[in-house]
Amino acid sequence: MLRKRSFITALILTCHSFTPLLAQNNATAQTALNQLMEGNFFLAQQTANTVIAADANQALAYAVRASGAMFENKMPSAQADLEKALKLQPTNGTLVALQADYYRISGNSTAARTTAEKAIGMLRNAQSSFDYYARGLAYSALDKSKESLADYSKCIELNPRNARALTKRGFIYFSQQQYEPAMADYNKAIAVNPRYGTPYHYRGNIYLNQNLPDKAIPDYTQSINLDPTFADSWFNRGVCYKRIGKPEEAIADYTKAIQLNPKDWEAYNNRGNVYYDQKKYDAALSEYNKSVEVNPKAPNTYVLRGNTYNARQQPEQALREYNKALDLDPNFKDAYMQHGFVLYRNKQLDEALKDFNKVLQIDPKSANGYLYLAFIHHDKQHFQEALNNYNKAIELDAKNMYAYQNRAEAYDAIGKSKEADLDRKKFAELGGNITATGGNTMRSLFPLGTFDPAIAKAGLERGLSTIRGKACTKVDGRIFDAQGVKVVLFPVTPYLEEWYDLREKKEGKHTNVYMSNEANQYRIETTADADGRFEFKGLKPGKYFIQIIHSFNQLKTAKVYTGSDTYQNGPVRTTTNYYYNQDYTVARAKRLEKFVEVKTDGDTQKITLANGLIKSCAF
Repeated sequence: MLRKRSFITALILTCHSFTPLLAQNNATAQTALNQLMEGNFFLAQQTANTVIAADANQALAYAVRASGAMFENKMPSAQADLEKALKLQPTNGTLVALQADYYRISGNSTAARTTAEKAIGMLRNAQSSFDYYARGLAYSALDKSKESLADYSKCIELNPRNARALTKRGFIYFSQQQYEPAMADYNKAIAVNPRYGTPYHYRGNIYLNQNLPDKAIPDYTQSINLDPTFADSWFNRGVCYKRIGKPEEAIADYTKAIQLNPKDWEAYNNRGNVYYDQKKYDAALSEYNKSVEVNPKAPNTYVLRGNTYNARQQPEQALREYNKALDLDPNFKDAYMQHGFVLYRNKQLDEALKDFNKVLQIDPKSANGYLYLAFIHHDKQHFQEALNNYNKAIELDAKNMYAYQNRAEAYDAIGKSKEADLDRKKFAELGGNITATGGNTMRSLFPLGTFDPAIAKAGLERGLSTIRGKACTKVDGRIFDAQGVKVVLFPVTPYLEEWYDLREKKEGKHTNVYMSNEANQYRIETTADADGRFEFKGLKPGKYFIQIIHSFNQLKTAKVYTGSDTYQNGPVRTTTNYYYNQDYTVARAKRLEKFVEVKTDGDTQKITLANGLIKSCAF
């Protein structure tokens, strides 16, 4: 975050605002005003003091001195001189405009707006350069940048050496992100007066906004050299040093900014951020705590403190800090983002989902909001929803390598290997590290659709119906009852039907088809008895899918050769082989399943689960 210095205004009085008496003092006061407009504040104050010493009734001199006091942030002195000036000339529009700007700088927006409207009425027929400048101040107090820009431009047209007006117009261009004309105005102001520090500061801001910290640092340094009390230049130079990887220099500059303004809570935060990046979490927390002491109503500080607790593996404390931030600002996107991240990291997916949805409600163009929604749906094996959100994240941020990396895994899960390979290629192009791996001949596929737990839950509601059954498997002419085997019942949902159809089409020697972990949770389990019988009670009318994996050992016998004996009887040679019977077991596993429909509440359905038609296995 960079700082923008509040402009300190100067009183603008036209020559005809004064009586013709004491013409020399009037001329000297005008000289002080010109010096002020060129950014020579100290010289202007000296000249104003000379005028006041000769004539204590020179309103313009008091106004110039007030402006110098505001530049030095000596607001009580500025207020006293303004009051003297207005007492001498209460109907002078330029004085009233200066008073409006004083209120704005002091944070009294209500008084600033009221006074600015009054000044604009008094300066309706502006004629001189200074008239336009003063009216520009008043429009700025009303946040009317278009009108203010026009008046500063007219002021500069009439007096190209007005470095103050050039700097103010440059600031309006800067605020509108018109960096080229802003840069031109700052350069002109510096050409008028190379000893005027404010344009250097704002030119540095342009470079910093363009992420050119190496160019910004010399301008902030020049601003500091010209005015070592300019805390914002110290602050912004600290931002630059942090960006170019010079943490010690950044800390030194933030420390200087704090010395100049001990109530600068943002400087404490930024100094804490440097410590955080160095993983000096205790030092970072100390800085954030100081920031809270200075300003307990800044939600961002609580987010920073929460991030530090999270880095220290203290999720409960982190969530507490994010909640404090949200208490102060219920629409603070970063707090929801970090709160959701901690919940996601701790596997509280449904709660995290609420946070990231809130992020997108506040900022529909948050690429990270969509990315984390995709992560959650991916983890829940909701692949269509995951892909939709990965697509949106990439649409908003085409250089987000992690969106491509994870979308590739989602494509793999639904069998789209070509799309997955393209995403991995893009991930590598963006700097991701992909190494060669051993091939896996088995594929795992999942349905594309999203499981709806509400439908499944409704399908398992209590009823009066019963399903009874018996399960067995026939192998080598023998029947094996499913003794002690687990039997599961699922309510039939669109997701289950999609899974079953996918399995029928794609399952094979090298492909397994799974339903999501969440879908697997919505089921009823029982265990078959010694005869392979099972029962589900309390079902309501509806369609169900029943499945068992019948695993058992089949006892088999094999003849094992132990040797032979040969007997020669004349021309006849006889060989006798010897064997013995050896028992062994073969592990078997058969998947037995069936769709069953209960049509009327109170009905009892009897079923058989078997690998084929086995009469002796019938219920």
